[in-house]
Amino acid sequence: MDFGRLKDISGVDFSLPEEDPYSQMVLRNHPNFVGNFEFRLGAPAWSCAAWKGKIYPEKSTPQTFLHYYSQYFDTIELNSTHYGIPKAETLLKWKSTVPDYFRFCPKMLQNVSHRKRLINCHQEVIEFTEQMQLFENKLGYTWLQMPPDFDIQEVKPLLNFIEKYPTHIPLALELRHDSWFKDHKVLDELSDLMESRGDAMIITDVAGRRDVLHMRITSPTLLVRFVGNELVDSDFSRVDSWLKRLQHLKMQGLQEVYFFAHQPEDILCPEIGNYIGEKSKSKYNWEFTYPILREKVEQQSLF
Repeated sequence: MDFGRLKDISGVDFSLPEEDPYSQMVLRNHPNFVGNFEFRLGAPAWSCAAWKGKIYPEKSTPQTFLHYYSQYFDTIELNSTHYGIPKAETLLKWKSTVPDYFRFCPKMLQNVSHRKRLINCHQEVIEFTEQMQLFENKLGYTWLQMPPDFDIQEVKPLLNFIEKYPTHIPLALELRHDSWFKDHKVLDELSDLMESRGDAMIITDVAGRRDVLHMRITSPTLLVRFVGNELVDSDFSRVDSWLKRLQHLKMQGLQEVYFFAHQPEDILCPEIGNYIGEKSKSKYNWEFTYPILREKVEQQSLF
């Protein structure tokens, strides 16, 4: 992901902001008394050939990558749907390839979010949502990513779009223009609508845009887009901070997390995914699917 990426991160303050009072109110409205909590780990794609020998067998082919991906991740940031609606047979094939616990998070059509900017796009949205329902129980959140120049002056089309979006299909929103995080009156109006429908906010943690690390939560489910920097030390300390924060939010009522781990060119996603899994399991006793590097498995088999 190029959005917010910096070549020099030496001056970046990677600390997490304080929790948002609005978010604390939302979680109080959805108390998690029985401690239900589900952590899902995903990556931006399953097509990275560089994962052969890491989590994919050396002789695996692109046709088998999704199968192996789903053994180590339980969700996917499905970017291909941003550029067009896949054929029904393609979606059904993907669905049949992954386990029952897996969740696809398809990104809304670029023509809807970026070109038409949510206006006069009813038919395209109907076609998109009807096709995505082919995933059935394996459909996660629809990812509505707005372009960087989409600001609060366009709040009415956004509110109108969300109001009309099918309530039986979970929706997650990613905002990138800094105006959304400066005008709390507009942000609260948007958040109230999303909270009433159970829609989720996407929080992005990336070096060059610390404003999109907004900490706004609108439902008991949170989606986090974590963008690392080739496994430098701060990648690991940032993960530690996130796990600590999520554990605290869990105690307040957070019930589900989709955590998408990015690395440049996706090559090092298995490594950071392995760290996320090992650390959360040992420190917080969370159980979920995460990458076990083949090298580690081979080393363990020697003893």
